[in-house]
Amino acid sequence: MSMDDKRQLADQLIEYCRKNADSNLEVTESRSDDAVSLQLKSDNVTGVVTVFFLQYTIAEYRILDSDSETVFYLHFELEDLDHAEELYHEMLESLRKLNKSKTTEVLLCCSCGLTTSYFTIKLNESAETMGVKTHFEAVPYEQLYDAAADKDVILIAPQIGYQLKNAKSILSDKIVTEIPVQIFSNYDVLGLLNMVRDLTEKKEEEAAEEKPETVYSVKKLEDADGTLLVVSIVDLEQRTQLAYRLYDHGHITASNQIVKDRYRFSDVKDVISLVKTMNPQINAICLVTPGSVSDGKLTYEKANIFNEDIKESLEDEYGTKVWLMNFIDAVVLGYATTEKEGEDTAFYFLPTGSYLGNIGMVVNNRLVHHSAHMGGRQLDGISTITTFPQNPYTLAATPEGNVELAARFLTGLITYTGCDHVAFYAKRIPDPEELRRKIGTFLEEEYIPVLHKVDSIREYLYTGALKYMEGQVE
Repeated sequence: MSMDDKRQLADQLIEYCRKNADSNLEVTESRSDDAVSLQLKSDNVTGVVTVFFLQYTIAEYRILDSDSETVFYLHFELEDLDHAEELYHEMLESLRKLNKSKTTEVLLCCSCGLTTSYFTIKLNESAETMGVKTHFEAVPYEQLYDAAADKDVILIAPQIGYQLKNAKSILSDKIVTEIPVQIFSNYDVLGLLNMVRDLTEKKEEEAAEEKPETVYSVKKLEDADGTLLVVSIVDLEQRTQLAYRLYDHGHITASNQIVKDRYRFSDVKDVISLVKTMNPQINAICLVTPGSVSDGKLTYEKANIFNEDIKESLEDEYGTKVWLMNFIDAVVLGYATTEKEGEDTAFYFLPTGSYLGNIGMVVNNRLVHHSAHMGGRQLDGISTITTFPQNPYTLAATPEGNVELAARFLTGLITYTGCDHVAFYAKRIPDPEELRRKIGTFLEEEYIPVLHKVDSIREYLYTGALKYMEGQVE
């Protein structure tokens, strides 16, 4: 494609985006020798569509919030205009959701939700009267962690103040504090409104001082040079995260992530197509994914994939060796390699809001290939013989319930495998000693292995994928 053809295709996309932008958006265009960009600005967020004229024509979509933080991001080679338009509408959908009036969302929580419910009525009435952009909701304790997902401030009633430590640990990205007794007992509306204002102002000042720079750049990818590509898909925090790294002789030469609301397998192919086009020297790709992996075939219900030969399909399309790996296998392999020097290790992953986790094992420095390569989903089967004290979905909502779930599953794992070391990721279990004590109600202390809580799995995942690709583990 000639440069004139590239610019013509870019102009068609930019014009389409302009015509289909929502009427409430302020639309401006800028051009340079190597790029054309369209800005879609609202009061609270800004969408940016950019087409780069590099060695290849690359389209980049991003949304920036009021703090200039990237909250939506993807990039792809601009070849198919219909596909680019489809992704643009996905961006617009996210833009609409984010383009709501900037209102501080506050969640009040007490033991049963009754006293805080009455308080929130008074708070919302006063906030509306005073023109304060703050909205209050109230929930009982057992609904706290599910309800907190889209809230800015979490206020714990004095009668459950003993839960504050756990709440701060689990909801570390939010403002979490206890309502002073004098404010709560007197239903001091003005006092609480002032308290929320002070807390949010302090948080904004701290964020401005400490905010790390996150770089998303197509141009960095053009300068990269690598032969191994690892693409990772992880179901985390009730959202799917898609990221990739490009390596050359073990060194990271490029990395990025896709930030969007919905995940589709076509997103993976967009990433591979773009990176391989700009780095044709890539000779191996490892796709790390949730789901059941067996002989290159993948079943991943969330992506509507059922026993598809993903490995063969990708190898045929890109002419490159492809490895397909379950994400928990990559994590346990990376953890065992990094932390335990290949010692026998099990890893338990309990996603937020789920009662079923995943397990992976390394024995004698080798991955244990489970029955039918279930990819960590053995707990689906174990759950059928596990008796819970209450509905497991209810247990998944609280830290105490997560401890109950993990203890029962891990008791089965320890009993069946005799593993000496168990690592786990479970955001709603802040204290590993509490988990150990619960397991101690099922097993004698001498049989309980070392338990280690992991706060992030990303580096272990990439390390495990690299080790797998290097052929050190079959």
